[in-house]
This record gives sequence, C-alpha cells and structure tokens, in this order.
Amino acid sequence: MESEFFKASLLDAVIPDDTVTGVSQLVGADGEILNDNGRLLTIKEREILFFVDEQLRTYAVLRLPHCDEDTLKTLLSRLSFKIDVWAFDDSVRNELDAAAPPPKDLVFTLENIQENEPIVLASQSPDRGQTLTLIWEVELAINRPRLRTSQTSIVLVPSGIITAAEEGENGQNTDLTPFQPLDSNVLEPMRLIPGLDRTPPYLAASRLERVLPVASRSKPRIHIPQVPSRRHRAVPAVIARVHYSKLSTFSPSMTNLALLDIEIIPYIPVEAVVEHIDLVLGNGRTESVMPEFLPMHCRSGDCLTFMYKLYQGMDSGVPLARAVVNPNVDILSIKVRVEVTLSSRCRPVVIMAWTTHVDFTQALNPAFGPPAQPIQRANRPASLPVSSGNGPSTAMIATATSPQPTYDVALRSGLSITFTASDAPVYVGQAFTWKILVVNNSPTLAKIAIIPLPRIHRQTTQAQLFARRHAPKSSTASFHPSERRHTKSGEDADIAQAVVDENVVYAMHHSNLVPPETDLMTLTAELRIGPLAPGQCHESEIQMVAFESGTLRVDAMRVVDLIQEAGQENVNTSVMADIRSLPDVVAKSLAT
Repeated sequence: MESEFFKASLLDAVIPDDTVTGVSQLVGADGEILNDNGRLLTIKEREILFFVDEQLRTYAVLRLPHCDEDTLKTLLSRLSFKIDVWAFDDSVRNELDAAAPPPKDLVFTLENIQENEPIVLASQSPDRGQTLTLIWEVELAINRPRLRTSQTSIVLVPSGIITAAEEGENGQNTDLTPFQPLDSNVLEPMRLIPGLDRTPPYLAASRLERVLPVASRSKPRIHIPQVPSRRHRAVPAVIARVHYSKLSTFSPSMTNLALLDIEIIPYIPVEAVVEHIDLVLGNGRTESVMPEFLPMHCRSGDCLTFMYKLYQGMDSGVPLARAVVNPNVDILSIKVRVEVTLSSRCRPVVIMAWTTHVDFTQALNPAFGPPAQPIQRANRPASLPVSSGNGPSTAMIATATSPQPTYDVALRSGLSITFTASDAPVYVGQAFTWKILVVNNSPTLAKIAIIPLPRIHRQTTQAQLFARRHAPKSSTASFHPSERRHTKSGEDADIAQAVVDENVVYAMHHSNLVPPETDLMTLTAELRIGPLAPGQCHESEIQMVAFESGTLRVDAMRVVDLIQEAGQENVNTSVMADIRSLPDVVAKSLAT
C-alpha cells in the first residue's frame, strides 16, 4: 500500500525565468502559466544558464496523492530529497556515435532539501484526483565544470528516497517491575574485597547475553520517480583573469600591482553591474587604486580592468597552514559579485571566488640593464643610481599608480623628490605649473639641479644604419691632379680637402630625421635647489605650456648632483638620474 502511494508521486526541479517575484505570487500568476502537461509547475523557465558560479534560483517540487497533515509530516521525516547538477558536453555527442554517452561532470549537489518548510498547494484533476504539490525554494551554485567543453548544457537531476518505518520496541530494554526479586549477582565474590563490603557491586545474570555475529539488515527503501530532465544551454556570463606587475620601489616592503580584467559575455545582449570586488592577501594588505568606481554598469562585450596594490606583510609569525616553500609567495583570495540583467524580471547573480598565488620576489635587476657595480668607490658613492653604459640615464626609480598625480621618488641617498600636478585644468597656450618638493633625509649636505626634458630625441635604428652606410669619407676631388698647387721649387703641394664635402652633405640629408612637432615645452630651463642641510626641505615650481590638446607626457626630469659634479673633472653619468615616473598632462583646447 505504501509503495503504491509513493509510486504515484513525482519529483521535479524547475528553474523560473522570473528571479524577482516570490514563489507564491509566481505560481498564482495567470499570465505566466503555460500549457505543458509534462511539468509539475507550469511556469516559464529559463532558456540560458550562466554556469560561472551563478547562484541559481530553483524550485524543488514533489507531488503526492492527497493525505492528511500528520501523514504528510511523517512522510517528510522519512524523506531524503536532493538535487544533482550535471554538466554535459553536447559537442562530443554530435561528433561521435549517438549511442555513446556524452562526457559529464558533477558540478554541485544540494542535499536535505526536505528539512526546510515547503509551500503546499492542493489541486484536483479528473485523471489524478486530489493531489498535493510541495514546493521548496533553493539556490544552486552552478560551478565551472572540470572538463573542457565547447557546447555546455546543464541538467538538474532530482532524487528522493523514502526509508522504511522503524519497528517498534520489543520490550527488552524496559524498566524492572516493582517488587520483583533480583536475579543472581554475577559480581557476588567481590563482596570479600576490603572496602567493597558496604557497597558491593551488583550485575544481574539476566543482563548478560551471548554475543553472536548477526548480519546487518538494510532497511528497505523506496525511490520516488521523477520527471524527465531537461537540458539547459549554458554560457559563461563573465570571464575574469588577473595578472601582476612589479613596482620598482626602493622600500622595505615589496609591492605588486594587480590588474583584474573582467569581460562581459559578448554574443548575448545583456546588461551587467559589477557590484563588489574583494581581494584579500593571506599575509599582507591590499589597496584599491579605483575605490570610487564600484558599482560599475556595463554591457555586452565590455572589458573592465580594476587595479589594486598588493603589499607584502612583514609579520614573521605566519601560521603553518599558510606557510609555503618560498616566503615571498603569498596567497591571494579574489571574490567578484556581478548582477546580470536579461530582462526586467530576470536578474541572475554571478559570484566568482578563487585563490591564486602572488610572487613578491624582487627582480635581480629592476632597471632592465646591466647590473650595477658591486664595489663603490669614493668618486662613485651610492647617493644616486649608477646608470648603464647604453645611455646617460637610469631607469625609473619609482612607479606611481594613484589616480591623483602625486609621485614620490626616493633616492638611495635619502633624498626624496615629489612632483605634484595642479588640480586646475590645463589649456592649450596657457602656462601651468608643477610643484616640486625636495626633502634631504641624508646626513650630508645636498645640492641638486633639476632639468626638465619634455622630449628626448632618439635616432631610430634604421636611421643609424643609413648614417653608417653613408659616413663621410675623404673626397676624391680633393686629390685630383688638377687641384695641385705648383711652387717655385717645382714640387707640387696637395690642396686641402673641401670645407663642405659632398659625402658629408649627403649623409646629413639622409641620416637626420625631421624632428616631431613640439606639443609640450618647458618655460623653466633649469631649477637649482640647495644647498640643503640634513633634515631640510625646499619647495619650488616648474612652468610649462602645452601646444596640443589631449594627453601629453613629459619624458623625464633629470636630477644632477652638483656636489659630486664639482668634485669630478670629467662629466660622469653617475651624477645624473632621470625620473620618468611623472604625472600626465591632460590639455584642453580653449572654447572659441
């Protein structure tokens, strides 16, 4: 009788297209009812699933024959209801034999659904009679499958098992009847032990049983049938990747710049909102360079990049669970929450969470040139970085990534220089100023000169090759016999070479390139600061003017150590350093 009752039951898992309306209103809405007899709930379902960690709103449905409330509670206490989420690769099924099963992977399982309170609907039909429909609203996490798929489909498989009722107690463990004589004491000889004569131990002989191995009997189970599963097409809603860039800063704590790229699905018209991004280091701290950009609205095909500074922690007491082989490698936890809008009532939520490793190992040669000399001589101290032999300047000392153009450069001698751009807009043809703050943290006297270099003209490799090919040579016309001068002694004397040789003119015309038009010019040719005593600071300004609208850049600011330059006879590049990490100039044209 009980088996026939459950065989008449059915299970189903329904994915509603409406993610905003409640289940009670959605089931009772007449406008959303479809004519589909093969489903337990005739509501509009989703056609496309976003399987990248989407929190999928699902209805677990159980239809039973009509029964009273007490019987229903008893059945639910014996019910085990779960939903398995499987990912299939439909492309392999189309290419191979149709009889072969396609590759699949279990991406999520939700168990013990029956423990929550369901919504009970009573209905009556001429075919089935009176029935009860139980609806549980649950959330399924559609994780990314472990197998590589090109055409992914998601299948929800509900399963329900009813265990048999437990047999009643046989009366063996009941209490003793009053005024019943006790059985013989098995521990009677222990009364002779000193100390136990007043409170002798007692164990009735009837409580002892012979232990025999008994084969365990499995309880009978009844499987509830289910509605045939449907396949739902799945596509990735959001693609996220992270890459790092090392900051060449001379600071005790190592810093990396994390670039988090987020791409919205390009081939389905959707609107998305990046609501929240959280980056957490296991032993360190993170700082958002773009804190005011969230939440960010975007559309299909948009590619977004969020920048974060990662600071390695200097705490040596790292727990053993997080310890790794390399102390410069840390664990970064990333969590992204995106709301995708398919329609006014369909707004699925995608939550991506993963962990990755960050390498804080400092580069052996951050300047990307030949390594500096390990031995410092008296005329080449460590006050300024030693440049490479390929050029007169060193690589940039610090990289600034803050949106407000304030940049700090800490030289090795303890001399810090800060370039700050004005908040006022820059217009074409009007002068603007940069503030320069120099702080002498070294124990010695400092005196420097700052030379702005808006443009550093470099000759291309092709031009250099062309110039060497047509290098000036000795003129053949200068040694022609007709150009000899006759003296009185009769000996001929050679005429000097031409002042302007045709080879020289030819090489100058073809090797020198036309310089580009000047878009940014400095009005301050040189700025001398000092002498500065230890602990003193000085603030000054540099004026510049822009001739073109748009985003302009200053190539470098050359810093010359005047004290070291005065102590050397020849010009040495060790007394100079080029600062290339400078604020950008956004020039606007004047309104006519």
